[in-house]
Amino acid sequence: MREAVIAEVSTQLSEVVGVIERHLGPTLLAVHLYGSAVDGGLKPHSDIDLLVTVTVRLDETTRR
Repeated sequence: MREAVIAEVSTQLSEVVGVIERHLGPTLLAVHLYGSAVDGGLKPHSDIDLLVTVTVRLDETTRR
């Protein structure tokens, strides 16, 4: 079960990071994964916590 969850999350992360890269372009420095996906508590319906680091201050619309 855990392996299936990890595989699904890996696929979702790849898709999400692609969207973030397209929207932020060269201002993107890093996408950080944290929370249950990192500390071993990830379950089938867990959320995926991401922190995005950029080189500029983003306006409110872009942040959302």
